[in-house]
Amino acid sequence: MNIEIQQKLRHANLKITQARVIVFKALSDQKAQLTAKQIYQQLYLNNQQISLSTIYRVVSDLERAGLVSQKLNGRDEARYALINKSEAEFLNIHCADLKQINKSSLIESLEKVFQQFNIDILEIEFNNTLH
Repeated sequence: MNIEIQQKLRHANLKITQARVIVFKALSDQKAQLTAKQIYQQLYLNNQQISLSTIYRVVSDLERAGLVSQKLNGRDEARYALINKSEAEFLNIHCADLKQINKSSLIESLEKVFQQFNIDILEIEFNNTLH
C-alpha cells in the first residue's frame, strides 16, 4: 500500500514525506470524508503522532496536487476525501482553433469559473488532433 501511495505522490509531483504518506493512508482507509481533527485522532489512536498543523498543511498540499477534495458545509469544519479519478466526470469541449490562445490564461479562467460552482478541476488536456 505504501508503494502505491508513494507512486501517487510522485505522479502528483509531491516530495514523498512520512507525513504525506501517513495522512494519505489515513484518508484511503476511510470511506467517509474526514475533518483534519478526525485524521489527527485516527493517527493518534494508531500511535502515529503528527501535529494538527502538519495535517492541515499536508491535506492542503494534497488538495493542490489534485489528490484530495475539500468539502465545506456551511459553518462545519472542512472535510477531506481522496479523489477517485475513475469516478470523476468528464467535460469535453471541442474548439475550432486554439493556436492563438494563451493556454495558461485559458486554464486560469476555466479554474475561476469552475470554482464559482465549487467544482474541482482534476486535469485539463489539450489535444492537437487533425481530422
